[in-house]
Formats: sequence, C-alpha cells, structure tokens
Amino acid sequence: MGRIVYQQIDVTLASDATQDIWSVFAAASHKIILHGWELTSAAVAAALMDINLHRISAVGSGGDSSTTEEVADEQQGTILANVRTEDTVPGTASGSLMSYQWEQLGPVGHVWTPEMRPKSLVSEGFALTCNTAIVATLSGYLCWEEA
Repeated sequence: MGRIVYQQIDVTLASDATQDIWSVFAAASHKIILHGWELTSAAVAAALMDINLHRISAVGSGGDSSTTEEVADEQQGTILANVRTEDTVPGTASGSLMSYQWEQLGPVGHVWTPEMRPKSLVSEGFALTCNTAIVATLSGYLCWEEA
C-alpha cells in the first residue's frame, strides 16, 4: 500500500455553470488511487446540483491550490499529488466515472471497496465537477493513495 493522504474540502462555489469542486492530479512518478470522498452543504433548502466524477489529463485553473493535505502516517514523506479546489476552468476530462444529482440537504460521496477503487495513470488524475450554475458553500473530505 502506498501513501494515504487526506484533504479537507471547504469551498464556496461561484455561479459559474461548470467548475471543478476539487481535483487531484498524480505526479509524473506516481498514480492516484481514490479511496473516498464526501461533501456536505450549508444549504437549508433543496437546490439540485448536477455533479460528476471523471478522469482528467490536465488540471483546471482559476481556483486554489490546496495546502492542507495530511498524510495518514507522518513518517511516509512528502505528498506529491497536486490538489486544487474551485477551478472555474475545469481540468481536461478524459473519461466519466459517475454522475450524481444532489439536492444538498444530506451528504453526497463515495467510499470504494478495495477492488473497485479508481486508479489513474502517472500524470493523470480525477476531478469532481459541478455542472450547475449555483452558489453553494460546501465542506467535506477527499482521501486517496499515492502509489
């Protein structure tokens, strides 16, 4: 097993119709294996959000580079993946994995069993993209393995 990494997600989406909520991109020497993610919303009334999880071959832009990744074992060394949030120009999609229609009143997310975990190639990654023009305050986490 490789290095397990956690990322806290705290974002406020603008009203851009399509934007990456989060993305994680592998270094040239490693692969990303997704273990799970979850989001909750500050919404107090239902507002449908169309989101999808997909592979990316390039990261997006216009958002924030993350600085809060945390390794599960402090002795496992430096985190090599590139994590971004709130990219108003989404990353380059290279294959859709899952779509969700989320009303924001409960959590949304996915935790994979070991045999079903999505795995990237080196220098590729994953993004969770919002396809709805909406203003939303979201919190949650992302967990992956660098292999």
